[in-house]
Amino acid sequence: MERGQQTVDPAQRAEVIRGILEQQLEQVDLLRQTQMEQQCLAMMIQNPDDEASKELQQILNLTDTQKQEILNASRGLDKEVEALETIAASLRALQDNDWLVNEGVQEITDQFTTILHKNQMSKFLLWTDSNVEAIDQLDFVQVQPLQPAPIFTFGAETNPM
Repeated sequence: MERGQQTVDPAQRAEVIRGILEQQLEQVDLLRQTQMEQQCLAMMIQNPDDEASKELQQILNLTDTQKQEILNASRGLDKEVEALETIAASLRALQDNDWLVNEGVQEITDQFTTILHKNQMSKFLLWTDSNVEAIDQLDFVQVQPLQPAPIFTFGAETNPM
């Protein structure tokens, strides 16, 4: 069955959304853990007289080159941490609020999907997959564009009629 031809009831759709949000939060948590480890290494190098830093330095026995590479890799880490915190907060807000799975969203989705036949819906979704970059450039606010308009591609049907 092609994309857009399967029917998904509201409960299944809500469960899929919750599952996706949970997966994304898990990935963000893994990234945050990696960032904390990187910060720990950088702090060890920046504060060599600290007791914990001395202990870790003795265990790792890092070369001067390795220390410099760790410091170089840690530049801008504060901004990355802040950005990841924002992403995590946004995902938690989406998870804590049911606005993605409420009846209004389902009504709009149903209204849109009942207009098109399953085959048309499938073709539309395939078309959107092929034009993701152009769709991302669409101006939803109706202001003057600062860049050239998006370029859409239209594929020819391969099946003869």
